[in-house]
Amino acid sequence: MNNVDHETVDCRCRFAQLAPGHHRRLVSLEAHPLTSLVELIEMAATWGEIEYGETEPVIPPSEWIEFAEAHVWSDGDRVFDAFVALASLPPRARPLATVTPLRRATDEAEPALASV
Repeated sequence: MNNVDHETVDCRCRFAQLAPGHHRRLVSLEAHPLTSLVELIEMAATWGEIEYGETEPVIPPSEWIEFAEAHVWSDGDRVFDAFVALASLPPRARPLATVTPLRRATDEAEPALASV
């Protein structure tokens, strides 16, 4: 089995170039799963509510699957599954409720809407 220490590897992927600090935290998922999972769950679950990236660049949850695919892992299937699950956590924009248009009652058999 090929053990990979991502924290000491000089990664040249686009994620390491754009968000080096967050890149280190994401690759630590395999070495320190509990700490990393808690942080990533919190980030993914609050992605639409909190402004991330103001103090340092971050990799958005929508790119975590691509991030996982761009790296070599000791247990690639397990890490990939974790990133897929994490990437599915951000709340999606909910569609507005659709309302059926009101229509005038043309037949007495249909109930008419009450006037206010």
